[in-house]
Amino acid sequence: YQHANISDLNKQESTGQLIYDIVFYILLIITIFIAFEIVGFDVGVILGGISFGVWFAFKEILGNMIAGVMILNIKELKLGDIIEIEGKSGYFGKIEEITIRYTIIRTLDLRQVVIPNMELMTNPIKTYSSEELIKLNTTIPVSYDQDLDKAMGIIIEAVNTMSIVHEKKNTKAYVIGYGPSGVQIKVFFRIDPNCWLPMEYIIGDTNATIAHALRDAGIKLPYKHITVVKE
Repeated sequence: YQHANISDLNKQESTGQLIYDIVFYILLIITIFIAFEIVGFDVGVILGGISFGVWFAFKEILGNMIAGVMILNIKELKLGDIIEIEGKSGYFGKIEEITIRYTIIRTLDLRQVVIPNMELMTNPIKTYSSEELIKLNTTIPVSYDQDLDKAMGIIIEAVNTMSIVHEKKNTKAYVIGYGPSGVQIKVFFRIDPNCWLPMEYIIGDTNATIAHALRDAGIKLPYKHITVVKE
């Protein structure tokens, strides 16, 4: 109950801050126009020249503030969450601060990145902290002349040696198809999303672990090659 009251209070503060900021910028613009009138400039001419630019700037500020209130009022994003922002920016990091106009995340290289709230609301976001475990998969090719059952057993064993893998009994491997140079085996496994590692790194590390295990067991991995026949 106390937590709910604190949450409601934060929402009220965010909404109040939004109203305050909107009023502030409107009064600022009016004050500037009054100042132009006092010094003798024709406000009508000025409005005709700069109204578009002023509106564009104000729209962006207003959009970020409204997006900030929306972010502060949804459960999917909160301080401490690990997120990946897709799109042009492609940031991956932990949320350190959410304000009315921008959000700050700490990336893997320990940089602080200030992101306008509109960018968060208009780009797809993957959240990793909201789930206890997430399922990942990767595909490994194996040569056609190899023992597939043995290969799948080695793949599962190799994945389960990794400390970030949880619920190891649920690690599974299946044959999903046949490529030009080998059989395609897909392995599914579960990890803790709060391990503070990007998914690309985890997949790459998993592929390397599997490849080493297969080679150590004498399982051949296919490679692309071109056969030249002399007539």
